[in-house]
Amino acid sequence: MYADKNEIEWLLFESGISVKDIYTESGVARTTVIDLINKTSSIDKMRFDNAIKLTKMAIIRKKLYENQ
Repeated sequence: MYADKNEIEWLLFESGISVKDIYTESGVARTTVIDLINKTSSIDKMRFDNAIKLTKMAIIRKKLYENQ
């Protein structure tokens, strides 16, 4: 298990995936996702378990985009 800040930033700011899709698919709380996107919470200071979930989702979504 690992977390990757670059993957999380891609997911939140570059992927175009909706907030709803991110929180429902990743399992991270809606308020946490919104706070990260609005930068009221820091990716560097987020809980490790949430960082792992967002990293996993980013990797899966990138693979899906590559296969299209």
